[in-house]
Amino acid sequence: MTATPRTLTQMQHRLTSYEVALTAHGNTTSLGFTERKTRAVLLSLVRIHSPEIIALLGDWTGDATYSNAQGWTFGPTRIHFTGRTERDVASEMNRI
Repeated sequence: MTATPRTLTQMQHRLTSYEVALTAHGNTTSLGFTERKTRAVLLSLVRIHSPEIIALLGDWTGDATYSNAQGWTFGPTRIHFTGRTERDVASEMNRI
């Protein structure tokens, strides 16, 4: 389920994309990259990845909450912007 960034060459002359991640039980997994940093984009990724989120939540029942700082929170699970760009992630992968 981890998203792979485009190459640095593919990103030339393109808008900046921001990393979106799923954090659950202390583990963070990259879901993808988006050019827009909005609540609607995060909700869209929640819908796309709902089977994985439901599996992580187990029998949790409660309300989903949203804040600009935390993203969407479902009990122990969060969908959020990491603060890294796609270029940051690709650069880190090239250093290894």
